[in-house]
Amino acid sequence: MLAALRHLMRPGAAVAAPRMAVATPVPIWEVPMGVRGFAVKRIPQRRRSRGRIIQLKQTHWQPKPDDYQPLPMSLLGNGPIRRLLSAGTVEANRLVGAVSWDRYKCDVKGVRWHPVGGWRVQFDRRDYEHNFFVKCSCYFRVQLYGFDRAKELAIAYRKRLEAEWEEQQQIWAKLDEKREAERLKRKKEKMLAFLQGSQDSYTGGEDAAIFGDDAPRALPASERPTFT
Repeated sequence: MLAALRHLMRPGAAVAAPRMAVATPVPIWEVPMGVRGFAVKRIPQRRRSRGRIIQLKQTHWQPKPDDYQPLPMSLLGNGPIRRLLSAGTVEANRLVGAVSWDRYKCDVKGVRWHPVGGWRVQFDRRDYEHNFFVKCSCYFRVQLYGFDRAKELAIAYRKRLEAEWEEQQQIWAKLDEKREAERLKRKKEKMLAFLQGSQDSYTGGEDAAIFGDDAPRALPASERPTFT
């Protein structure tokens, strides 16, 4: 490097002209830095199912018995029971086996165990024709009645609601039948009155009752005037 400097410092030494930087033209399809380009580069999206098993493992289907009744899903609404079932420890498995889970089952429609600690009764019926609606949701708590007694009261109350609904339907049926009979009777009387009025218009029955013996009557054909 020192030799090059000495050569440049000599008198009469040729000095090369400095080169000017020439900017190379940027292609139109290239996007400058700092600017977001649309439809320039396609970024592949990673799907949620990537690396996962989409189809579950297939096992042999075992038919369930006719009297099979699963446990209510409402049992998992209780925090201690849910943690007990999901713990998987030896103590938890021992406690799970000691619980009589069949007591939480109920084969009556509309009666089920609720996490609040009681049996829930649900009843919902609609009669749009008569504008009559019944919706009931009540609880029989174990704290007040005991476990078995609360279940018995819930079942009895559900059956009572069903019986009262059937009784009300029978009452509506009788009222509808009576109303239909009265409507047909009025229709028949109206038709008879119409036929009687049509017959009296030719015989003058009603006119005779109004005007007496001087009631106007139709002239015979020989006495009718002729117009020329």
